[in-house]
Amino acid sequence: MVTVDDVKDYLGEYSWTDEQIQDALDAETVAQQRVCTVPDDMPADLAEALKRRVQRNLALHAQPLMVIPGAEDSPAAVIPSRDPEVRRLEATHRRMPVG
Repeated sequence: MVTVDDVKDYLGEYSWTDEQIQDALDAETVAQQRVCTVPDDMPADLAEALKRRVQRNLALHAQPLMVIPGAEDSPAAVIPSRDPEVRRLEATHRRMPVG
């Protein structure tokens, strides 16, 4: 399983506390388990997706409206609600709804 230390290594330079990282890791672990079949021995692609989920979670705390203000001569940018890289990494592990 992915640990706080794994996430810290993935983040590189950051300003979040261990508690903030752990909270995001807990939330994103549950979120990933809701949409993917996660084996006990987590494969590298799911671990990478989870670390990216945590990074995105932490980054979006500063942007609660999911909008990055633009510069004087450029419009604001809306952050997509889903990360394409996470979707790609989790694709082969997605649960298929039945019924």
